[in-house]
Amino acid sequence: MEIQLPALPQAPDDEAEPIWQALLQRVGQSREVSNLLERARRDFCAAMRDLHGDAIQDLRLRAGYTVSLRELWHLRTELYQLIAFHLDQAEADRRLVPVNRHFPARAMGHATTSEHHAHSSLFL
Repeated sequence: MEIQLPALPQAPDDEAEPIWQALLQRVGQSREVSNLLERARRDFCAAMRDLHGDAIQDLRLRAGYTVSLRELWHLRTELYQLIAFHLDQAEADRRLVPVNRHFPARAMGHATTSEHHAHSSLFL
């Protein structure tokens, strides 16, 4: 499985939607995205729960200040490297499973455009 970078949001298909409906929908999406981001941050930091050091503390702080799942996705490599350094590669693989569930995944080379866009509004 390949864990993919979350897509950027796409413009709405129906431009004739009343502005108040669009705003209400956007508020609902913002809450959903905020909740998803908070859960992803918790899992991200839980992967480092028993690790210590300046690099670990720095990564915890940066993860806490991420403003999107897309931004958090970019920190995954560093998380993996730090866990593998402090423990081992097998433990890094195991600890990233709960983190990776927050991001789109696909079998290598098999994602379709519609699958890719289905998740795009969640990853601002």
